[in-house]
Amino acid sequence: MAKSLETRESVELGQICVTARLTPEGQLRGEWLSTTGTAGTFVAYPHSQEATSQETSTQEQIPEQFYTHSIVLGAVSLYAQDVRTLISDVRKDFTAGRPITTYSTGGPEVTKYAEDFLAEMPDLGTLSYLKIHVQEPDSHGINRIVVVELRAFGINEIRAQGVNESWVIGKAEAIAGLLRRYQNNLITTYRKFGLNLNQLIFLAMLVAIPEITSLGSRALFVAVVFLLLTSLLWVHSRFIPNATIRLTGSPPTALARVWPTIVSWLFAVIASLVAAYLYTWLTAKVP
Repeated sequence: MAKSLETRESVELGQICVTARLTPEGQLRGEWLSTTGTAGTFVAYPHSQEATSQETSTQEQIPEQFYTHSIVLGAVSLYAQDVRTLISDVRKDFTAGRPITTYSTGGPEVTKYAEDFLAEMPDLGTLSYLKIHVQEPDSHGINRIVVVELRAFGINEIRAQGVNESWVIGKAEAIAGLLRRYQNNLITTYRKFGLNLNQLIFLAMLVAIPEITSLGSRALFVAVVFLLLTSLLWVHSRFIPNATIRLTGSPPTALARVWPTIVSWLFAVIASLVAAYLYTWLTAKVP
């Protein structure tokens, strides 16, 4: 744009030409040039309290750090009331967020709000997968999130995320503490450290081998023990689930809660007896 200025006594004035562009911050940046030969650059911006507040608010939206805490659980057995308690515990500390559940009874996964899932729970039977997810806006515009995933044949895990480290760790640990009440310790040990009692069987095999003098008998003994240990691993991974979630039926008895542990011990004892019988049979044939 060009502007003609009034001429004053002993002052030489000319026309000024200004070119500028509007920046995303609402400022004008450009150059000016006069017919007298002078020129320069300039910046023009609004001096308002509202703009300053908006700029400060924008800066406050940047979080200093984002925290995530994950906990891997052992084998758990849950029933209808246990699932209700779990959803209630996950919902704590969330005022706006609505828990969402994703579940499977062996077929396709279904996603519903937790209240709809709880209403239909008596008709669902046994679940092979359950995920509970809830989130809501936290400080700095970042969502805080809690996710609980339970799988019949997979990893059971809790994840919490947010900008407050103490809340993230505390929330994950609180849910883990609840689920550990329903944990099968023996099955958890099997899955976490491998064979437990079966390691003793293997060590006993090493100790007993010198008593078997025939090379063929030794090979047979080692092959049978190895087959027993492999079979036990397969049985635990195939028939003893990492998460048992039963939503129908009467409240569980103490026996119903511990039966997977009993079955696990039973398989280990049978394997030990088979190995002991084979050893006795082989050593009895030694002249």
